[in-house]
Amino acid sequence: MTLPPSSRPAAHPGSRALILRRVFDNGSTEFATFSQVDDGFLLTGTIVAVHESEPLEVKYRIECHPDWRTRLVWVEQRRGLEHSALVISQDGQAKWSAQGAAIDSLNGCLEVDLELTPITNTLPINRLKLGIGQRAEIVAAWIRFPSLEIVRAHQSYERLKAKIYRYRSLASGFTADIEVDEDGLPIRYEGIWERIGESRT
Repeated sequence: MTLPPSSRPAAHPGSRALILRRVFDNGSTEFATFSQVDDGFLLTGTIVAVHESEPLEVKYRIECHPDWRTRLVWVEQRRGLEHSALVISQDGQAKWSAQGAAIDSLNGCLEVDLELTPITNTLPINRLKLGIGQRAEIVAAWIRFPSLEIVRAHQSYERLKAKIYRYRSLASGFTADIEVDEDGLPIRYEGIWERIGESRT
């Protein structure tokens, strides 16, 4: 699946490219890019991983409004020799759809959360603009891999220090501290991911 040229807005100076590695089990490596564009922000990436001994490649594109609400999510996945894809969008009023069909179960979600990457933690971190010591709860559209199932995920974020946030899944109780840079992009996700390379324009 290829996106039409009209949906590829030009990036402004200050674009970033990152390499992230799953240090928990060396199970995946990710090449991600971040750009500010004319109508908001753009995150893209390619993840190469192993799932149940099978090769897994995931490509994604996330378009965000200037206030960091998710506008469009495109995911393309290859699991072994099988190919699948997903495109969902949000209308700015927290109502989601896929190929024109409403996804009522996601009503109220302002951002997407991709299970395989810490890059989507950037979205609520930047949207919430928490002060140090502040905490907020959100509901995200959580995309699972490799099933591509989308579920509502109740989460919270707490800003512990200037560049340290605590993520919590309110369903499971899982917590992790996330270190970010000046753009809210992940440097280290406690015990699971870390950034191992970066370049800037």
